[in-house]
Amino acid sequence: MNINKKGLGIIGVISIIVVLILVFIFTQMGPYDKNNKKDIVVEIPQGATTNTISDILYKNKLIKNKTIFKISVKLSAQAQHFKAGKYLFNQTYSNKEIINDISSGKIYNDGIKITIPEGSTSREIVSILVGKNLGNEVSYENLISNPEEFYDKFKFLKEEDITSLEGFLYPSTYYFDENSSEKEVLSAMLNQFDKVYTDKLIDRQKELKMTTEQVINLASIVEKEAVLDEDRPIIASVFYNRLRIGMPLQSDATIQYIFKERKKIVTYKDLEIDSPYNSYKNKGLPPTPIASPGIESIQATLYPEKTEYLYFVAKMDGGNNYSTNYEDHLKYVKEYKDERDRLNKEK
Repeated sequence: MNINKKGLGIIGVISIIVVLILVFIFTQMGPYDKNNKKDIVVEIPQGATTNTISDILYKNKLIKNKTIFKISVKLSAQAQHFKAGKYLFNQTYSNKEIINDISSGKIYNDGIKITIPEGSTSREIVSILVGKNLGNEVSYENLISNPEEFYDKFKFLKEEDITSLEGFLYPSTYYFDENSSEKEVLSAMLNQFDKVYTDKLIDRQKELKMTTEQVINLASIVEKEAVLDEDRPIIASVFYNRLRIGMPLQSDATIQYIFKERKKIVTYKDLEIDSPYNSYKNKGLPPTPIASPGIESIQATLYPEKTEYLYFVAKMDGGNNYSTNYEDHLKYVKEYKDERDRLNKEK
């Protein structure tokens, strides 16, 4: 009986110790100070280990105990998903919240916000950048026309037929320090393109026996011609079919590229302009891409629909009517004009 009491006493002491340890661990995993909501920005460097991250967080008084934090990371199995960048925290964050933010890449973006829309020309991109007081127009133009300035970082630019950065300045939202140089700004856009243009897409490009420049060149035309995503692979097929039989691409989008400012409508007179970008007078692709295509247009160009279509004309709903012969094409053109005129009269 005495032995049992003694045994129960030891078990009781151990239980109390375990509870105390668990309470300690729990408190160490919680907020550093649940009443302090002052913002703290920390930067997690590329390739940082859990040890490095715990050091940074501890130094900034965001975690109470480095060992407990590392145990929390291990238990969460999120370390492999940690992403480098700036993060905005405060002392009310628990270990779990911090780990979730870093693993999900909830990056804190400061600096000048720049949004490059899909289908932007390099001229339009420069205008956006300069309009935000981010760099000099002439410096941008010189860099864009000299891809060799970026050879050290971006090997894909070394392709023989890439003579400009046109088309490779990927459309996205960026944040830049106000002191960023023109080269740094353009490098960020090229880097995003490099990320988006994955090995899988490169393998598909090789299957088609195309160069990167040819893919982006055609994708840029698809980007400017399409309104609806579902039309992009079909439009791409039309251009492939024209190229295959030696027919000019006849894209109004390439005509628009000739002008500094986009025209409301391309006229028959415009189709006679003597320019290598006039795809009515010249066969094949233009000398460079005509805009920065988004991923949907790039994918549509690499994975086009299999069709016999040679023509397409817009519909009022944003889609297109497609045809394999010129006679049907003219019928669709008339339908479009009649519908457009009818709607204009109703306004």
